Amino acid sequence: MTSEERREARYQRRQKRRRENLRKRNAAVGTLAEAFSYHKLFFYGRKCCNGVRWKQSTQNFERHLFSGTATRRRKILKRKWRPGKTAYFWLKERGKNRPINAPHIRDRQVEKNHTKEVLEPLYRPSMIYDNGASQKGKGLSFHYKRLKKHLRDHFRKYGRNGGIVIVDFKGYFPNAPRWEICARHERLILDQGIREMSDAIVEVGPGDRGMFLGVEPSQQEMVALPSSLDNYLKCQLSIHGMEHYMDDYNLKLPTMEEARRVMVDMIERAERMSIEVNRKKSMVVSMSKPFRFCKAKFQVTETGRVITHGCRDSMKRARRKLKKFKEKVDAGEMTVKQVEEWLQGQISYFENFNDHGRVLRLRRLFYAIYKGGENHV
Repeated sequence: MTSEERREARYQRRQKRRRENLRKRNAAVGTLAEAFSYHKLFFYGRKCCNGVRWKQSTQNFERHLFSGTATRRRKILKRKWRPGKTAYFWLKERGKNRPINAPHIRDRQVEKNHTKEVLEPLYRPSMIYDNGASQKGKGLSFHYKRLKKHLRDHFRKYGRNGGIVIVDFKGYFPNAPRWEICARHERLILDQGIREMSDAIVEVGPGDRGMFLGVEPSQQEMVALPSSLDNYLKCQLSIHGMEHYMDDYNLKLPTMEEARRVMVDMIERAERMSIEVNRKKSMVVSMSKPFRFCKAKFQVTETGRVITHGCRDSMKRARRKLKKFKEKVDAGEMTVKQVEEWLQGQISYFENFNDHGRVLRLRRLFYAIYKGGENHV
């Protein structure tokens, strides 16, 4: 047997194991009736009410949860359930305006069940460990810790030589290729009823591009969308220092030349997957220079220490709000105690970084405005 034949035989064995593992995962998910059992739908209906029971719509939903769950499950089993209209509004998050499409709580019950019982069990095995967005036990703080660890690992091997590849996707949710997501359903979801329902949730928006922000299945679909690109970088190129947080990537390479070559290759592969890349924000930064990633600033010193700083715009907003709150305190709309409680949230953010100086400046400003006058409560 030649080397090519042995390689092909190994590849076929791997493919067979993958198909068997996929079959087992789908068997664990079950059929449409098993994945959307009455018990599961009722459980996730109660979960949807947590934190929003003050709303009248939530109170009405929970009051009729027994009968409403049975009605929605009957529609699901007859394959007649479709997502309803969403509430469209704008949300300003960390200084950036984002369009949100919030579904009604009736649809959120079904979509949460779909995300937790179908998408997560089928998508998670193909996702890399360093993909920390919207995953249980992970998040942005997890991503920062992994980034600092990879920077220290790189320094032990190569010092401050090499470069950091920073790649950002353009309009990640509005420009999402729905046909790619439906093609992934075809590969990973074996039950036809569940697959049709998954496609219906994805195709709810206008046109053939774009996923809604604020819909839980959309979040999970977009987190797992570039998994093939992640596995190519991690497994085939063997890039240890690579993290992926939603649409933001960073990679640590031993030389600047290799970093530029990998960035070009990565952008080409992403565009072949119909994912648009923001070339203006994509760059290669020298390891010896500071860089910004996910609103935070990172720098590797000559001794290998990793220094981090929080978003500077957050400091500006905090100072501006502290001064604005003075007018509300004078008018009796707020108390100094309420301002102090708000300030603690801002300080807690900066305490996660090497920002002791910013914490001191915020406290000094607070005491100069509120503790020195007659409004001390």
